[in-house]
This record gives sequence, C-alpha cells and structure tokens, in this order.
Amino acid sequence: MNKKNSQRGAVAATQKAVHNAPHIATSQTERKPFQIRKGASIGIASAVSLCMVAFGAFHLVVLNSDTLYMAQSQSFFSTDSTFLQQCMHQPGGFIGWIASFLTQFFYYPALGASIMIALWVASMWISKWAYGVKMAWMAVLSIPVVCLLVSTIDTGYWIYYMKQNGYWFYGTVGYLVTTLLVAIGHRMLKRKDRHLAVLLVAITYPFAGWYSVVALVHLAVLACVESPSDRSTFRRVLVTLFPLILACITPWLFHRLYSGTGLEGAWTSGLFNFESDQLASPSRLLPFYIMAAAPLLYPLLPRRGIFKGAMAWFIYVVTVALMVGAYIWTEKRDFQNYNYHAEMRMYRAADEQDWDKLLDEMGSIPGDASRQMVLLKNIALLNTGEMGSKMFKYNNMGAQPGNDFDTLKVHMVQTAAPLIYYYHGKTNFASRWCIENSVEFGYDFDNLKILSRCALVGGEMELAKKYLSILSTSLFYRDWAERLMPITKNPKLIKNYHEFDTVRELRNHMGSVLDGDNGLCEMYLLNYFSNTYRKDSKLLQELTLNYAMVQKDIQLFWPRFLAYAQLHNDAEMPVHYQEAAYLYGQLEPQSMNTSRMPFDPIIIERYQGFQQLSQSLLNTGLKAKEVGEAMKSSYGDTFYWFYFFSRDVHSY
Repeated sequence: MNKKNSQRGAVAATQKAVHNAPHIATSQTERKPFQIRKGASIGIASAVSLCMVAFGAFHLVVLNSDTLYMAQSQSFFSTDSTFLQQCMHQPGGFIGWIASFLTQFFYYPALGASIMIALWVASMWISKWAYGVKMAWMAVLSIPVVCLLVSTIDTGYWIYYMKQNGYWFYGTVGYLVTTLLVAIGHRMLKRKDRHLAVLLVAITYPFAGWYSVVALVHLAVLACVESPSDRSTFRRVLVTLFPLILACITPWLFHRLYSGTGLEGAWTSGLFNFESDQLASPSRLLPFYIMAAAPLLYPLLPRRGIFKGAMAWFIYVVTVALMVGAYIWTEKRDFQNYNYHAEMRMYRAADEQDWDKLLDEMGSIPGDASRQMVLLKNIALLNTGEMGSKMFKYNNMGAQPGNDFDTLKVHMVQTAAPLIYYYHGKTNFASRWCIENSVEFGYDFDNLKILSRCALVGGEMELAKKYLSILSTSLFYRDWAERLMPITKNPKLIKNYHEFDTVRELRNHMGSVLDGDNGLCEMYLLNYFSNTYRKDSKLLQELTLNYAMVQKDIQLFWPRFLAYAQLHNDAEMPVHYQEAAYLYGQLEPQSMNTSRMPFDPIIIERYQGFQQLSQSLLNTGLKAKEVGEAMKSSYGDTFYWFYFFSRDVHSY
C-alpha cells in the first residue's frame, strides 16, 4: 500500500515538474487565434464614439453653423402652459416640447451642436445596455446616430417650410426616448413583470407617439430572440405577440382623443412629412426609417465574451466599413449650396443691422447671387447711403435658389420677404406675411421679432407689448424684447432707437396702404417704388430713383433723377446716377438734353471704352450673352453693363 502511494506521489511530482518547466520550442509551435478581448472592445467603442463626435462637430459646427442659427430663429418655444398644451394636441407632443426647448440653444450653434452630439453618444451607450450588445459592436450601434446627423444637415430649403415643433431635435430626443423605453421593458423590470413593463411602454404613446410604437416593435424582437428555451411554445409566442399587438392597437385606441390626427397618420405621428403644394419628398424620411430598423439587428449580434479568429476580423472590417460609409453618406447628403448658406448669413446680418458684414458677404459670392441676396444688398446700401455709388459693384444677375435633388420650389414670401418689406417701410406687408406664414407653419422667433418691430413703428403699442412679452419668455431673445419694451409705455422713446429711423421715415412718407403683391415680393416693390414720385423725403426719393434704374425705363428715370439733383444740389452726383443719365442721353437725346450736365470725365471715358469693346467683340461673331461674360470683369460694375447684359432675371 505504501509502495503504491509512493508511486502515485512520484507520478504527481513528475507531472507538476513538467507543467512548471519552461516551454521548449518545437517545429510545430501552437499559435493563438486573433482575439478581441475586453480592452480591445473598449478601444473600439471609444474610437467609434469619438468618430461620431468628430462627424457631428465637423458637419454641424464647421459646415452648418448658419443653418443651425436659422433653424432656431425659425422655431419657437415658450414657458407658457398654452404652448405645452398646443404641443400635446397630437401624439408625441411632449417630445416636440422638449425638442423645441433644446432647439433654442442653436442661437449659439456650437452650444446647440454640443448638446445634440452629447445626446447622440448617450443614446449609443444606453442602447448598448438596453439591447444587451457588446462594446465591440459599437459601430453598428452608431447607425441611428448617423441617420440623425443626415436628417439634420439634409433639410435644404425645407428649413423654411417645417411645421413640426422642434424638428431639429425631435429625432434625437425621440431615439433617446426609444432606447430608454426599451431599457425599461427589457432590463429594469423582472421577467415575470415583462407584460407590465410592455404595457407601461404602450401608454407613453401620447407623449412619444411614433417612437413608443418603435420601442414596442423592438421589445417584440427582443422577446422572440431571448425567450428562455424551457418555456412552452405557446408562452414564447405570447411573449412575442403581446408587444406587437400593442404596437398595432395603441395608436388606434388613442387617436380618438386627438381631433386633429387622422387614423392614417396615427402610427407615424411624430414624423415630419416633407410635403408641399408642388411635391412630396419621401426620400428625406429614409434616415428615420433606417434609424428605426437598425436596432432590430441588435439582438442578433453575437454576444461572446471574447471574439476570436474570423469573427474578430469581421468586427474590425464592419467597424471600418461603417465609419467610411458614414463619412461618404454625410458628405453626399450635406446640402452645401453656396447661396443657400450665404442667404442665411446675409439675412442674419440684415436682422442685426450689420450692414458692413452683409456687404462683405455679398462681395465674396463666387457666382450669381439670388434675388433675395440682391434685395438685401440694396437694403444695406440704402442704410449706408451708398446705393448710387456701389449698387452695381456687386453681382445683380439673380440666380434661382439653389435647389437640391427634390426641386422644392422656393418663394421669397416664405423666406425673407417680411424682413425685406419691413426695411422698405411696408410694415403692413411685413405683418401680413408674418401672420400668413405663422398660420401655415407656426409662429417662430423671427416672425415675432418682425411683428414687434412693425407694431412699434406703426404705433400699435398693445400689440407690440403682446409680441415682446412672448419673446421675453425665450432664453435668448429676452434681452432683445426687454430692450424695446419701454417704447410700449412711452411711444415717443422710439426716436431714441436709431435702428427704426430708416423704416419710420419711409413709412411716414408712404402711408400704410395694403394692396396686393400676388405673392411676388420683388415684383411688387419694383413696380411700386419705380412708379412713386415723392420729393418730400430724400430717402424715399432715392429709393424710387434706384428702382426706376432697375426697371430700365427712361421715362421713369428722368423725373426722379432731376428730383434727386434738386434735393442734393450741394453734393456730388453718385457715379451710377451719372452713368444712367449719360447712357440715356446717348440712347435717346430727344428725351433730355444732357450736353450741359457736368459729368465726371471718367464716366464718359468708361462709356466710350464700353462701346468700343462691345462692338469689337460682337464683330468677332460672339453672341450677346458671350459678349456680356467677356466684358464682365472690366465693366460689370457699371450701369452700362447692367442695362445691356443683365437679362432674363426671374424673381420668385
């Protein structure tokens, strides 16, 4: 017995010695397969999160700051309970209320973008926990975030036609709510309470709308994939069908409570439909559909602790492919039409009366400006007293708004016409279009500011007080409203606010008649001012002279030119007025004898050079349009060039 025990002890000692002995290399060394352990998974998740931060910061802050600022000015939020009640008139209204509040932070684009990006990253990590996905698959979890980024930078001119409260943050908040609802239904309650958890998700429909329906569908998929195998088939089917049944019937049950929501839209309440009178653009909803569908894949992702071999390589390939695909998609869908962004920057400069900044922007345009930009430029020149000397030094051709792939027809009365009318002293027209646009698209901060200004200039102090009081409930327009509020108590104080001087003078000399513009702002202004003849206001008379020049009507020009000369007999005649007078004197000598007019010799010299060059180019066989392009660099800053070559300009 002792002998056997001693033999066993010797064998054990030998095995232990062999185990602890150094490894002896052989020709057939065993290699471990490529692995992704916990540390590598954390690295992948962190890298993907940083990529999303970088994508968001680049596209939102660097490329679209002006878009974000315009987004908040075209949005509205009020702490008043009536606004919350208005939001709750349709399913998902609470998300709209929160989204409207957050959209205000785009007043400082970097701040608003930071909040949005933070919510995106939080959604990724919460969805990882809610759906039980390993960190190595974080690139897959980023798909909804990329969709949210695309939906933000791909609106184009739809920014002026949004009817949804807080569209810009709506999807971001909605997806975050979806992940939280899934977490409640899947993680926070015990399995025996699953039906109660699902029921709680369903009753959030009035607050979350479409996003609660999406959460129910996701819970159904999770229940199907993760249902324990020891359950009977009947119980497994029941656990899966219960959320699906609720997803189908909940909108139908609740839609009766909302008089403004039809049954056909009950299941998608909370999704903005990109539709107008001219077209529908369903492709812009694609990012939201992908965002809702992507989490259906999460329960199918492998959940191993360590990924080895081919699976590990597959994860790296998928991660890189999704990041590259995200970059390509965002680059393709980012609406980077130059005039689109320049219009926004010029509009903001006009709103803030930063005329030098507006003119600098106009001077840096690489191609033809839009008519909206031309009108804003003229307003800036009117306020700086340089219309007669610089009006044609800028591009005046008037390109149509830069449309994207859905060819949305843009109308100036829905973009900048209220502000343009206001600066022309046509405050009734400005108020009319503000109200009409507000009825169709909802009130926004920009319209409320214009309405406040028009009421103050028109002496309607109670109305001005109403609008200013609403603005005072906002985060970033409170100071603006409180600065003007004293005028409502003492109307004479408006004389101390020089920002109103130009508008008050024009309005006081025109009256407040409201006729019709047929929805064409520029054409109305052109016809009205070119046919107006008033000598009791230098400002108004100069405006009528300029519009007569734009009309290229010699008979309209001469009375206004002579009136300008009489009103400014002690000042030098601006260069563009001299150019027009000299040209018309050469074209129709019988209309006015200009031989005695003291034209600047440079005016005559440039006209002669213009005529000689144009004739020589025409003699070479070039068409008129080609001649105009050839002469633009030398004479594009003259009224001569504008008169002969600025053709086929279409307003909108």
